[in-house]
Amino acid sequence: MEKHVKRTSKENSEAESSKRKREGSIVWQHFEKTNDRKKAICTYCGKMLKTAGNTTNLTDHLKRIHPNRLTAEKLPVSTKLDAFLLRDVQYPADSKRKKELDKHVMRMIALDVQPFSIVNDTGFRALMHKMDPRYKLPSKTYLRDVSLLKVYESLKGQLQSALECVEYVAITTDGWTSKTNESYLTITCHFINTEFQLNSAVLSTSTLLTSTNHTAANIADSIRVVLTEWGLMGKVVSIVTDNDSTMKKACELLEVKHFPCFAHTVNLLVQDVLKLEILGPILTK
Repeated sequence: MEKHVKRTSKENSEAESSKRKREGSIVWQHFEKTNDRKKAICTYCGKMLKTAGNTTNLTDHLKRIHPNRLTAEKLPVSTKLDAFLLRDVQYPADSKRKKELDKHVMRMIALDVQPFSIVNDTGFRALMHKMDPRYKLPSKTYLRDVSLLKVYESLKGQLQSALECVEYVAITTDGWTSKTNESYLTITCHFINTEFQLNSAVLSTSTLLTSTNHTAANIADSIRVVLTEWGLMGKVVSIVTDNDSTMKKACELLEVKHFPCFAHTVNLLVQDVLKLEILGPILTK
């Protein structure tokens, strides 16, 4: 009986050892051993590497030169050692996890009004690597030219759906001129939604149709283009602007009631009062 138990135990041990050898490392899916079995040749670039009895050098080569060939999403991790060595392999650009994290980075930049260049900051990059070593931050160019446009189109669609259910809206607008004499105009829409909640949303911030033309007609045409794009031309009941005569004339051309900005009116009043002769001695003192 004792001999039978020892023999069975030995057979099980040999079977387990044989199984481990058969499993091997997934690295060998990308390398071929030389005849002396001391080196391995990369099947992608032909580079010959020493194995030194383990696959550390081989894994490091794949991570640096062929990162897309060694991903947990495509290849099964057969051993705990492989899992440890693969901890820094980056997510593929088309992976669900990468896209989700890119979206959250873009959202953080928008909500906190951060510059796109934050992705190049040493501290932020170190933080993100500590949180998830496999995540590679996108470039500021990608965020600006790709991610931002996707977020804008998504939010624009949501706002358009909300405005379709609104019967009346009010508009506030103001303009400013850059150092190059280009005029910009921001148009903000205010409305009460179906749940009787007051909402405000910026519809556009852009140059005038003719950027160096500051006439009332050019301002009116620029506002009309934005309102038409959003399907609001027939829903606007009032436009609030400053007391500039050009803005007032633009509202007349649009045939929409004009309301002067209360804060701007108070500011003009204070400025006029400060110019009174009776206040001269007091201001001097």
